[in-house]
Amino acid sequence: MDEEREEPQQLTQVVYDLLRTHLDARALPEGLVLGEAAISRALSVSRTPVRSALEQLLAQQRVVTHAGRGMLVSYGNKAPEPLRLDLVDAGLQVPETDDFGFSGGAERIYPDVEKVLSSCAAFGRFHVNQTAMASFYGTSRTVASVVLNQLEHVGLVRQDRHARWYVERLTAQRAAEHYSIRQLLEPEALRLAAPTIDQGFLRQCWERLVTAMQRGIHADLALIDQIERDLHFDIVHRCPNAQLVKIINESQRPLISTSYTIERYHDIEVTHGTLPQHLNVMNSLLEGNFDRAGEALRYHLEQASKVNIPRLEKLPPLDADRYPPYLTPTS
Repeated sequence: MDEEREEPQQLTQVVYDLLRTHLDARALPEGLVLGEAAISRALSVSRTPVRSALEQLLAQQRVVTHAGRGMLVSYGNKAPEPLRLDLVDAGLQVPETDDFGFSGGAERIYPDVEKVLSSCAAFGRFHVNQTAMASFYGTSRTVASVVLNQLEHVGLVRQDRHARWYVERLTAQRAAEHYSIRQLLEPEALRLAAPTIDQGFLRQCWERLVTAMQRGIHADLALIDQIERDLHFDIVHRCPNAQLVKIINESQRPLISTSYTIERYHDIEVTHGTLPQHLNVMNSLLEGNFDRAGEALRYHLEQASKVNIPRLEKLPPLDADRYPPYLTPTS
């Protein structure tokens, strides 16, 4: 399908209006390089509407061409010196609302993409084909771009200078650094969050844990996954300190792969062994002993690092039928 047909008709106008508003207000420094790739990343849209918007601004002499890529902000100077800065740092105000209308599509596929990429990171470096990804999920390239930009913010993917997306390998060293951050910060976040958590919700989490422990190695993988999210996301992330949660989340996301490897090679015994540690945390929360809950969480994370970091160094190669066609292993 032609990419232009996938974009809402008003998308070019939205991008144009946003850039023109900044230029009219002289909110961007003269000479700032406006590149298609940089703008598309900042606004989470594809390059097609960005290109069209820049062409309109060029025709109105609000921007000028230069010898390099992109166009330059010009307030009357026909040949300003190129100024290469991050667009947001340079003054671009990105709307917080979803003016582009893609949140629904992105929200639909984001959980699966995150899980797939996280589970592959422990096995090596992968190239992510954005077009193939959009086709795989039956969505537009723009929706795929939104998802990849979100994943870039949490450190699961990065984009090279040629605008190609990659999942970087989760090395033992990187994993150790993330676990250290989590061991320091998650217990404190739990202590701050605990007084606000409903006892009914905690009871539900406790019941899921007991069910999984009773089923033993036959516990459903989806149930194990939910138990992990109950503690590390749904409870810890209720901490009222938003900056603390942000830092924790940035170290949690890359480590999702260490738990998802059980779905690749059925290593359920190791994960099942952590359930009593979860139970100690949950029992302490239900009893109102938040300090003990924090210490139990710290112990759990220390044990997880001792088990999972060595596993990262011993994983066998990932078979081709265990990752989707929009991923390609790289050296």
